[in-house]
Amino acid sequence: MTSAYESDPIFETVPRQLSNLVTRIHGREIALPDFQRDFVWDATRTEELIQSIISEFPVGTLLLWKQGDGETFASRSFEGAPELGDKRPAELVLDGQQRLTALYQALTGVGDERFYLKVDEFVDVDQDYVREFHEVNFDKAVISVPFAVSKGQARKNEELLGVSHFPVSDVGSFDDWLDEYVDTITSTDDSFSAKYLKSLYRRMRDKYIVPLRSYGLPVLTLPETTPIEAVCTIFETLNRTGKPLGPFELLTARYYPQGVNLRDLWLEALGNYKALVDFKVDPYSILQAVCLKAYGSAQRSDVLKKLTAADISQHWSSAVKGIAGVIDMLQSDCGLVAPKWLPYGMLLIPMGAVWGDIQKLEPLDRASAYARLQQFFWCSVFTTNYDQGANSQAGADYARLKEWVITGDGQAPEALAELPLSSSTLRSASVRRKALYCGLMCLLATTRAEDFHTGQAMTPYRVGEVQIDSHHIFPKAYLARTGGNESSELLLNRTLIDAETNRIIKDKAPSQYLGEMAATYGEEKLESVLASHAIKSDSSSGLANDDYGMFLDERLKTVVQLIERVTGRSLQEE
Repeated sequence: MTSAYESDPIFETVPRQLSNLVTRIHGREIALPDFQRDFVWDATRTEELIQSIISEFPVGTLLLWKQGDGETFASRSFEGAPELGDKRPAELVLDGQQRLTALYQALTGVGDERFYLKVDEFVDVDQDYVREFHEVNFDKAVISVPFAVSKGQARKNEELLGVSHFPVSDVGSFDDWLDEYVDTITSTDDSFSAKYLKSLYRRMRDKYIVPLRSYGLPVLTLPETTPIEAVCTIFETLNRTGKPLGPFELLTARYYPQGVNLRDLWLEALGNYKALVDFKVDPYSILQAVCLKAYGSAQRSDVLKKLTAADISQHWSSAVKGIAGVIDMLQSDCGLVAPKWLPYGMLLIPMGAVWGDIQKLEPLDRASAYARLQQFFWCSVFTTNYDQGANSQAGADYARLKEWVITGDGQAPEALAELPLSSSTLRSASVRRKALYCGLMCLLATTRAEDFHTGQAMTPYRVGEVQIDSHHIFPKAYLARTGGNESSELLLNRTLIDAETNRIIKDKAPSQYLGEMAATYGEEKLESVLASHAIKSDSSSGLANDDYGMFLDERLKTVVQLIERVTGRSLQEE
């Protein structure tokens, strides 16, 4: 019986010599997945890497993925290396592109810079001594100059570089360079013999030059059988602090050889639908909608395993139009006046997947389908169905939405079966309940909540231009000053208020700022403005009498009525 300690790992760990890696990159045996970002290192970082290599310091592990004969990703060569052409690489680099590109360019003399070692910085000729790494002034010992593309640049390089600067790209012929160097310096200074100098510099070679060829980089190699979802997870883990590389990038590379360029499709979608830009829709969401339409699932494993280039060709356009159309509907009919008030981005996916079916209906039949889709939106928000297991919930909802939204028959999505939100839960909910919080702000916008100053209704334009945001009705500072056990951060103590009004309110008692508003535009208008925010405004109200608890109870009743109106369901009573 094989113990866990004796079982084979999922990857092979084999150190590889730097010279071998450079040779294989040049021979197109090692390449990059096409979705990898471009080479971005500057010369300073390459100099630091060379310093670590010649000092034989750790420079991190590389991660490679073996490529078999089956379907693989589109690949490209390293920057400066020969183009792949029809060559199929044996391995793709998943982690280590920047380091390998920097070393390849330095050691082969390609790229925008050329790198040199000033050999005199590594030795003490008078003492016949090769310095230890901590004694070397690496600011002078490792330098770079721009590749000379003009005679002027070539002259500048010559002025900067002395005869003791050894080109890193000539690492394989150091001894020939050394012979010329020693001949040069002994021709003008016979203080030391050529034999003595060559012996000293060869010891320096063994300590600092040889590692540029023999340094062993630790390499983890994933087998060709590694599932694509595992590769995706690895990428997301490795790139959390950099540019994320997720399923969309992986599938972009997979479909490219099949004539489907996801990157171009996405750029076209962004150009055609401003809503996708404004709401920062992730292109992966489009793939999830496509997967829903093709296979009834939004799970990542199904997106990665089941989706084909043919599925993209068939459903991409419909999914893009669907998600953009849903955003437009939510803005115009459901009070979504700003992207930050979208309760669940995941809701766009099943709604967007069914959108195309609605467009196939006769124009007069679409109104009822839109109404059902909006009811589904509100019920999903106020049941908080997408707080956990959103991918699974999207699949379950889409399975029912397809028939129910279009015909009104069949089993409705589970969010419409009941509304497991009680009045007491809503009364005590804080702004940390994101879906309820966003849902309430959208709900207020549907009631044409009016600006406290001008009486104008909230619109997406005014929310941005006038800086309308969610602010406290009972000011936080006022509640802190007057005491009480109720939190100031309850949902019911928030509404959409412009920045100027919020500055005027500051820490005033509600009765004080209400009086100022009434003096500005009269009691009747004040009552209209407050009513549009689901706030009771007569003289006996909790707001008018600075009674926070009474205000919360009063507003709860009005908000419950609004929720029941848009969901078509009754809240539970406790």
